[in-house]
Amino acid sequence: MFDQRILDCLVAPREPRGPGLCRAAAVNGYLSLAIVLPALAGCGTTSHFVEQPQLTIYGGQGDARQAVAQLFSSDAPYTVKLCEADPSSKQCEKDSESISATGVGGLFFPIVLNVHGARITKEHPSADGLAMTMAFESTADGIPPICASADGKVILRDNDTALLQASNFYCNWMAIGNVLVNAELSIDSADLRNKTFTGYYKLVFHGTGNVSGSGYYKATIAADTKATASRFEGTRDGSFR
Repeated sequence: MFDQRILDCLVAPREPRGPGLCRAAAVNGYLSLAIVLPALAGCGTTSHFVEQPQLTIYGGQGDARQAVAQLFSSDAPYTVKLCEADPSSKQCEKDSESISATGVGGLFFPIVLNVHGARITKEHPSADGLAMTMAFESTADGIPPICASADGKVILRDNDTALLQASNFYCNWMAIGNVLVNAELSIDSADLRNKTFTGYYKLVFHGTGNVSGSGYYKATIAADTKATASRFEGTRDGSFR
């Protein structure tokens, strides 16, 4: 990170280094700090994430397992839209259409990651809750990434809490390179009638870029408009598929 000549000037001052050499080394060191410190200051934090909040159910009764079964009862494929939300009202913040994380990539240039939602293509019951195949809709500095499908799951615990998780799925951004992404969304409320849920999120990716972020979100489950449109696409003879 820092010029080795700085250390040479400090630990071996008796050797003939010359004032010009040490001055140049110091300047290079200060420039490195000037570049790195602002970039590090822009890194996000995961400190706002709450892993196991108490679950409140609206529009129905039962425990976390029953609520998750009703909440994710839509036929795949379907979408989950995300926004930053207010923990008190549990409503999306004004003009928010994603959750976000910040960090650095490449030569310490800042990155803003926005995750708009996910498309659930498959799901089935699992030992710890619900397993699903999902594809995230996101942008990094406005550039959509190329990502592999994620093996997601909804984890249901004995203490009646729930967590939506997608771990270590691969993405490639044109400006960043190869990264592994982890997303966690704890669930503190589920509105079964309106197909929405809220809670705390944590986003992290590592690789040639490093980004993290956390906060409070609202998620809305909806039919996949692309899949719906394809079902009613007209054929040449005027009939429908």
